[in-house]
Amino acid sequence: MEEKLFYLPMIPNIPYIFRRWNDLITQWAQHQLGVMIICLSLFAGFSILYFPNVIQKRMDNSWTSNDKYMIDFVNRKIEHPLVAMVDKDSREHYAKRELRITPYLIGKVFHLNAIRLFYLQVLLLPFFLFLFFNLIRKLTGGDAPMAFWTTACILFTYVGHSFVYDTLFYDSYAFVFLLIACYYYDRIWSVVALILAFFVDERSLFPALNLPLLFLFQSGISQGKWSEVIRDFLWKNKATQYLLLSYILYAFIRFYLYIYFHLETPMGKQAGVQLGFAFLHGYKLPYALFSALKWAIILPVIALGYFVKQGIWTTTWFYFSTYLASFIAATAVDDVTRSLTFCFPIIFVLFQIIHRLKEHENARVLISLLFLANILTPTYTLLMHLERISPFNWIY
Repeated sequence: MEEKLFYLPMIPNIPYIFRRWNDLITQWAQHQLGVMIICLSLFAGFSILYFPNVIQKRMDNSWTSNDKYMIDFVNRKIEHPLVAMVDKDSREHYAKRELRITPYLIGKVFHLNAIRLFYLQVLLLPFFLFLFFNLIRKLTGGDAPMAFWTTACILFTYVGHSFVYDTLFYDSYAFVFLLIACYYYDRIWSVVALILAFFVDERSLFPALNLPLLFLFQSGISQGKWSEVIRDFLWKNKATQYLLLSYILYAFIRFYLYIYFHLETPMGKQAGVQLGFAFLHGYKLPYALFSALKWAIILPVIALGYFVKQGIWTTTWFYFSTYLASFIAATAVDDVTRSLTFCFPIIFVLFQIIHRLKEHENARVLISLLFLANILTPTYTLLMHLERISPFNWIY
């Protein structure tokens, strides 16, 4: 009797493909030109999926009355960055934007209007990815595949979406300056970048607290008495000193602008700034909070677990308090997705932990899975109402 042979379809050798891909990334990333090509390729693929919002609006002329008001406001601020434009009695909510002068100064220096400022924001995304890639590689001791998967992972959170979606808020400028500060966390250049980020949006103040932790891991974690840890944190940590200097300079400049130009950040319900304000959204809030970092939120949880396991309690409380402060600030306003996105620097500490523990291979697998999960998971933004940001939405 003739035997019947059953042939199973060819199953791809995923571990082999994964290793070969990582080897290819390592080979390309030996030179900065290769890193640029990798990041530009990520940007091109992302742009095909998510067409810049402002270009779509210009093509179909779908500007709302609120959009037109914001465009007019930004253009007037570019012309006169230090002049208060808003009647605080009638539209106090917009007065928050009066003091966020960094984008207006950039527009004035480079002769850009509100729309062109957005175009520049879109073009900053490849630079953001390039710097992000190099920072992760720096923190992990030169692990290019880890840098690739992490960069791709963060691109498909609201961090990446903000560059092509946030038409007139310009938060992505703050993300770029925060990233520059993280890259130069042990140098004086971080002060300039931090101040520029603070004057894009004051919500940058809280995630900046992660910079001292980056220096702390570089120089070694003190595990003595809490008083000794704090002393070393203040006097031996250059990142702490630069951060405190940036806070002092920011406070001084803000005070000067308030006294001489009457620029301020209003508080209260009328201004849309009140503790717990975002909880009024009810069931929509978890979608918005999750979209800020999406599955990458697992990374700081792992870092926090490491601190607890090692009994590094002072660092544990500082790290947790940094995220808690960012969370409280984010939920005090209506646009909670954008607000919590500012805390993306919180993930960087984990990569120094991975490098210390020599867990590179396992981490690559984890982060590549998080990247796939982020692609397959929708992103939402919450500004008065919940809106889903879908791929190819610009086609129809």
